[in-house]
Amino acid sequence: MTLFELLMTGLMVLTALSMALTVIRLLIGPSIPDRALAFDLVMVHAVALMGLYAVVVDQDLLVDAILVVAVLGFLGTVALARYIEKGGN
Repeated sequence: MTLFELLMTGLMVLTALSMALTVIRLLIGPSIPDRALAFDLVMVHAVALMGLYAVVVDQDLLVDAILVVAVLGFLGTVALARYIEKGGN
């Protein structure tokens, strides 16, 4: 295993651990704005993990999937923000 592969694996593990902690925050709340922020951060972690994996396996095709996940995460965050703005708290 090369140094690059070792570093990329370490980055993926750290990102996955951070994502797990964020999912716990998403589940326990306690308020809707906290959950909205955690949801946005989960999407950022998902994009980061997909990007790191795309670099490791050298697949340009995964960039399309990364863009779709990023756009869906953004739209989900906007939808939650509109829900909070309308008084859904």
